[in-house]
Amino acid sequence: MKKIYLYVIIGILILTIISLLTYERSNTYLFKEKNSIAHDFGTLNKKSIKEFEHEFKYVNTLYDTLKIYKVIDGCDCTSSIVKAGNYLKNDTINIKTIYNPHKYNDNGNIKKKMYLVTNKTLSTNDTILPLTLKGFVK
Repeated sequence: MKKIYLYVIIGILILTIISLLTYERSNTYLFKEKNSIAHDFGTLNKKSIKEFEHEFKYVNTLYDTLKIYKVIDGCDCTSSIVKAGNYLKNDTINIKTIYNPHKYNDNGNIKKKMYLVTNKTLSTNDTILPLTLKGFVK
């Protein structure tokens, strides 16, 4: 009789492990377009430009109020600005990002990340939404 309990426990454990391994997290981003969270600036010539600026825009269509705390830059070569505070439904949130390729003498393919920190879920990373600048620096 004790072996039956052991087999049942092992079976439940195996089913739990299989379900956890096959569980797929949604890649849902709550931006209208996925292009809103990633920007490819193409080829950037360092000799002709000192800095590259891009403004990410997010329209709050899901929440009655969304609190924006800050933007965290993933590198010293980027500087991001967002107006912290509460945004009502259908308000546009502008995240201005400046990339300086001269800071670390970047060359070749680059990918820079910034992270928007909010109080509600905007991506699979919960309340932190990754924003990406990418391109080729020569």
